[in-house]
Parts: sequence; C-alpha cells; structure tokens
Amino acid sequence: MRNTHIFYTNSTAALAAPSNAASFVLKKSGALPSVSPVTDSPVTFLTGETPCSAVFQFLSSDGNVLSEGEITIRQDLAHAPLDYDHRSEARKTLEALDAKIAGRALTIQQSRISVDGKSIDYINSIDELMKWRNYFARLVAKEEGHADPKNQLCVLRRG
Repeated sequence: MRNTHIFYTNSTAALAAPSNAASFVLKKSGALPSVSPVTDSPVTFLTGETPCSAVFQFLSSDGNVLSEGEITIRQDLAHAPLDYDHRSEARKTLEALDAKIAGRALTIQQSRISVDGKSIDYINSIDELMKWRNYFARLVAKEEGHADPKNQLCVLRRG
C-alpha cells in the first residue's frame, strides 16, 4: 500500500483518480466495501461519523487495479463525543502498565478471575511488566515522533 491520506470524520474527502479509472472501491475496517463509478476526478466521498482506517482502489473497466492506498479517518474535535479519548491504544496500555508497576492498579479484581467457582490468580512479575512497558514506550515514542527511549541521552548540567 502507498499514498496514506488523513481525513476527518463528518467531512467530504476527495482523491484524485487515474485518467482511465472506471470505479472506486473503498473498504473501511468493519464494513463491507463500497463501490462507485468514477465519473469525475477527484472522486469525493463522505468519511462518516466514526474514526477508522480504510483502504481504497481505483479499477479500470476490466477490473484491473490502477492505483491503491490507505486512508486514516480521525475524529474531528468539533463533533467529538463527551467520552472521546484522544490517546492511542499504545498510550492507554503504557499508562495502565505504569499504574500497575507503581502499585496503583493492583486490586483484587485486576489480579484474579473467577468463573464457575474456580479462580485464577495472575499477578505478573515485575520483569514481565517492565518488558511490556518498554515495548509500549517504544511504540508511543514512535507514534509521537520521539527517539526510542532506550536510545535517548540524558545530559545533566549544574548551573
């Protein structure tokens, strides 16, 4: 895939079509693909109300793929629901791991599961928690355009 495009919810998006494109196919995650004829360039479509990722293809009249790409549809803040959480899944997981490591999230409900009268305790070792914390810290650093935390250099200066 190439040509990553970012659009926002509740808006009209436009993609330039190849000159010999006959149809446009858009496949959003969790939905059936939508196919529409190409009558003009750029091809316009509504992004919908839900953030998601999608892929698209422009097809020739004989069904050959002429071009394709990826689309990210982000939440437009003007229409965000009250419970909208802007954090990525990696950021949420990193913060949950930090809370567990710091002892703020260690409750009976979070360290034991019971089903049909049988219970399983699953308190992770600190080594395992730190391994996952480092993994998610690297993902968050990459998402936010920062250096890998393992490779960051800290310089302390006395004033």
